[in-house]
Amino acid sequence: MKIRTLLAAAAALLMASAASAETLKVGVIAPLTGGGAPWGMAAKVGTELAAKDINEAGGLDIGGVKHQVEVISYDDKYAAADAVAAYNRLVNQDGVKYIVLVSSSGTMALKQNIEDDGVLAITASYTTQALDENTHQLFRMYSAPVSYVPPFVKWMADNLTERRVVIVNPNDETGWDQTRLFKEHFSQNGFEVVGEELFERTQSDFAPMITKIIAMNPEIVEMGGTSPATAGLIVRQARELGYKGLFTKMGGAGPYDIVKAAGVEAAEGIINMLYADQQNEGFKRLAAAYQASEGHVPNEIIVSFYDGAKVMLAAIAAGGDADDPVAAAAAFPKVLPMESVQGDTLTLGGKDLYGVDGEVLTVNYVGAIRNGEPVVIGKTE
Repeated sequence: MKIRTLLAAAAALLMASAASAETLKVGVIAPLTGGGAPWGMAAKVGTELAAKDINEAGGLDIGGVKHQVEVISYDDKYAAADAVAAYNRLVNQDGVKYIVLVSSSGTMALKQNIEDDGVLAITASYTTQALDENTHQLFRMYSAPVSYVPPFVKWMADNLTERRVVIVNPNDETGWDQTRLFKEHFSQNGFEVVGEELFERTQSDFAPMITKIIAMNPEIVEMGGTSPATAGLIVRQARELGYKGLFTKMGGAGPYDIVKAAGVEAAEGIINMLYADQQNEGFKRLAAAYQASEGHVPNEIIVSFYDGAKVMLAAIAAGGDADDPVAAAAAFPKVLPMESVQGDTLTLGGKDLYGVDGEVLTVNYVGAIRNGEPVVIGKTE
């Protein structure tokens, strides 16, 4: 009888403890399959690692109450319709008020919903249309091309002799926006843009497009927002068709995925924007955790999703109420500047470009692929 009484009391205590435990749910809407999966999986795992670090430190303190952070992820397959379906499931079924987004198409499809519903979201969207003076609940987690492309192109002008450029991008919101931006800054820095090509994200045979590009006699092919695996495919097919010039990629980095698709020899010398210094100890920690979980190295953009999630979670804590995403959004200026996982400084800006301080400004690196490995050869801010 005494043993049964003690067991019943212990069970009651455990149930009471579980009932009193607070949970903060964070949703991730990302391409977990298909060509954009390296970015989407980096978003999922980067957010999970940020949550894990906070949970292991005792939880997120919101108004004096510790919360365990739970991450719920859905695959949008890089399609706007699937992003909307994932959002509705997160908000209406899972009760999520805080969301991490990846794609520009999904972000643009959900932009008004986020404001109307009072949800707080942080996005990896590249399009300049994501933020404007009416955006209050949506933030960008890193410097977008409109912020980092000008210094990157300036670096290219100072360090490269090649000047004839063809710009290649996917035929969607990301690609259209980047093509306009790249063309503007290449022209301003003394480059000659001799062609612009768009392709469908589902495309795999690039021979007709590449043949057309080779006829333009470019010295540089800039691949913009092309997903890493597709970029590698373009590189391999272009080399097979005889293109000898330089490839550059200022959007959506992923050198290991490029090398995997292109081959080490074909990928040699590609210059690309990097989110991470592979030798940085902070990046190494995230990469090791990702590899232990997924069995392969992550796309380096994992650092931005980790940092972005940490900034959002810090803002939620500073807002003081887990059920008030509006207060959390207003707290972003309170938590920035803060240190990134790589030791650089994250700041808040964008008002001069978008009419709102909604962009977490980050340090970016200039990389070159050498012997199948990304090597940092410069830095832009």
